[in-house]
Amino acid sequence: MDKEVVLVINPGSTSTKIAFYNRQGELISKSIDHPQNELINFEKIADQIEYRYEYIKPFINEYLSDSDYKVIGIVGRGGIVKPIKGGVYRVNQNFLNDAKSGQYGEHASNLGSLLTEHFKDEFNLKDTYTVDPVSTTNISSIAEISGVPGILRDGRAHTLNIKITARKIAQKQGIPFEESCYVIAHLGGGISITVIEKGKIIDTNDGLLGMGPFTPNRAGSLPLRGVMNLCYSKSEDEVRKLFSQDSGFKAYLGTADVREVVKMVENGNKKAELVFSAFVYQVAKEIGACYAASKAKAKAIVITGGIAYSEKFIIDLKEYVGNITEFYVYPGENEMEALAEGIFRVLDNEEVALEY
Repeated sequence: MDKEVVLVINPGSTSTKIAFYNRQGELISKSIDHPQNELINFEKIADQIEYRYEYIKPFINEYLSDSDYKVIGIVGRGGIVKPIKGGVYRVNQNFLNDAKSGQYGEHASNLGSLLTEHFKDEFNLKDTYTVDPVSTTNISSIAEISGVPGILRDGRAHTLNIKITARKIAQKQGIPFEESCYVIAHLGGGISITVIEKGKIIDTNDGLLGMGPFTPNRAGSLPLRGVMNLCYSKSEDEVRKLFSQDSGFKAYLGTADVREVVKMVENGNKKAELVFSAFVYQVAKEIGACYAASKAKAKAIVITGGIAYSEKFIIDLKEYVGNITEFYVYPGENEMEALAEGIFRVLDNEEVALEY
């Protein structure tokens, strides 16, 4: 069984991550870059399918040609489709249609399921899979209420990394995952600060548009009067781009790279110091809100994502929330591992795949 492997595909905005896993873990991985001057030739995300396929196929073929591994499954990062509950999903035609259309949102992860279909026949597989797509939501009915009838709070989050991190903490603490309760903050280009209880995310900010702390390039929560003024003075596309791509550190300091921001602070830049402190403050407030939403039952606060690599950020954040409950730092994103573990749970009959 060590020779049975799964192919994992995780498209990002300017790269596609490819990996092979067996039941013991990762065998090989590669991040294949896609030059921006080539990507601008595609009007829609879905138009990149053939382009990315041709980029990643040589790596896959070369690796398999030098081994006797047997591909028994393919899993791709799921995109923005209609709101669905968490779990492992069989990629069916309805899922493919919604991912390709982009009707629920244009995002590079929409390509994950579409690319798995391109490889399915090559390995004589009946099905391909995705795990906890971007649109996964299990937030409670209470958490959905916004204050304005007809407007619901959204439950989109970095579910893949959050859930696998929760599994690791539960194992570390000797608590069954299905009985655990944590506050987990995924901090990267996007930010998801969540309450995960009994294996489900029951509350989270919507870090893409409208809630939580600002991010390296997103606006986060905003005073409504200022939002209204902008909406009446700019087009919808301009406002969406401003809030989702041109806000946060990028707007204040001209960079979305937190490492550069930290260097500015260390070099005595007072504006950078103020903005960075505001960022830490907003993250801490959101974590505190989630801990309250757990009714103080959360057994740990866990910081993950790329920003968790910043020692200064962690030191500053711990001054706010380090003594509330157990505090853990798991830097980076474990999406590839989460995708691989999910498909093996289905292939090994430990979990039943859901239908979209």
